[in-house]
Amino acid sequence: MQKSQIQKIKKTTTKNVLFLSFRNLGMQAISTLGFFSLSILLGTAEVGLFAIVAESVGILGYFSDIGLASALIQQKDKINKHQLKTTFTIQQALVFVSLFVLALSYHQISLQKGYGPKELWITVSLAFSFVCASLKTIPSVLLERKLNFKLISYVDLIENITFYVVAVVFALLGFGAYSYAFAAFSRSLLGLILIYRFSPWPIGFAFSLPDVKKLFRFGIPFQFNSFIAMAKDRLSNLLVAGILGRSSFGLLAWAQKGTRIPLSLMDAVMKVTFPTFSRLQSQKEVLRKSIERSTFFIALLTFPALTGIALIAPDFIALIPKYGKWLPALVPLYFYSASAAIASVTTPLTNAFNAVGKITLTTKFMIMWTLLTWPTYFFLSKNFGYIGTSWAVLIVGSSSFVVWLTADKIFSVNIFKTVASPFLSSVLMALALLALPQTHLSAPLLLASKIITGLLVYSAYHLLFSLPQLKWFVNQLKSLRS
Repeated sequence: MQKSQIQKIKKTTTKNVLFLSFRNLGMQAISTLGFFSLSILLGTAEVGLFAIVAESVGILGYFSDIGLASALIQQKDKINKHQLKTTFTIQQALVFVSLFVLALSYHQISLQKGYGPKELWITVSLAFSFVCASLKTIPSVLLERKLNFKLISYVDLIENITFYVVAVVFALLGFGAYSYAFAAFSRSLLGLILIYRFSPWPIGFAFSLPDVKKLFRFGIPFQFNSFIAMAKDRLSNLLVAGILGRSSFGLLAWAQKGTRIPLSLMDAVMKVTFPTFSRLQSQKEVLRKSIERSTFFIALLTFPALTGIALIAPDFIALIPKYGKWLPALVPLYFYSASAAIASVTTPLTNAFNAVGKITLTTKFMIMWTLLTWPTYFFLSKNFGYIGTSWAVLIVGSSSFVVWLTADKIFSVNIFKTVASPFLSSVLMALALLALPQTHLSAPLLLASKIITGLLVYSAYHLLFSLPQLKWFVNQLKSLRS
């Protein structure tokens, strides 16, 4: 690969990472505002209900792709129409089978669980979303292959706004849990229309055995990892929901939502770096620096955000009279925040392994986490309730140090050194916030003082000890502007 090509990829990557990061912050701001508005209007059981059904229907997504879309993105050569149509054909066949299985099993499940009309309509709306998501796959692949994440971002942003606006409006009108169904229908239909407006392709059905074999060589191992991830995350969540019930699971859903705000930055970086790392896999030194910088960038933003969210959450709850019902979710929030901090620098590394073709290595990690997750979640949830689940989340997440050591061996990336500054500065920020006087300030003033103090301490640390990295970041912004 020529130097000019490498520079072009690096510049495009940096531009897309920055764009998606700011875009995700905006989306998460909207999402957070909408979610917490719903959590005021709805009860913990209703929030828990939607989370349970969303997890259940989300499982279908793992059977609708078998890794073909990721194989198209990762492929070095130019993709052709036969590959697109073959992928589309296989995917739609799997979608049909998945929905058929859902239709056959829903009646029995509804009888066992005592589901009523609201559960039915939420399930139908999410199944509709599942179909729309499968139809959006090929247009999204074409945009990602071009590293054109702006159009994808616009669609995601409009979908996000639509979902929460519709959900909040119907919740205000008194529709309760049905609000989720109206919102899911609206978001999915509008998103499907927009993605085909921005990235049309000649929809068609085809089947080419050579193309299938070529795509399966990467797609099957990749999707096998996704199946393991499903067993680790979604199925384990359903296990926990069955043990705890809707209300307690709703508390965990609230705690998880808080940590998703900073993790959206990780999602932005990963979305861009997967195709980028794939193209840089033959340039080992460039790849190493790219992994280090992307990981540092993630830690720089997610560590203080997670720390701040955990420490200001009690003051935020105190501001809203009807929000006291979420006080029991504070302890899970602390555990989820710590686990999210670990995940924020671990997931990009497994993403890098996948991008350079080391799928089997990622599979081993996923198996390890799954074998830890199920017995730990079951035992601690059964014996200690939702607090036990929170402990289990952190215990499983802490095993990620194995991934960090492996990344050092393969990419020569020392993750401990890379994230040392963001970690130490976040610890100092936490100590400063905990040292603030608690008794002489009103709830709004205490909240404002914590936010200002946290920002000042964190910024001062990095101006003193991370100035070269900050200068590099500023230079990237200047180069993009010029």
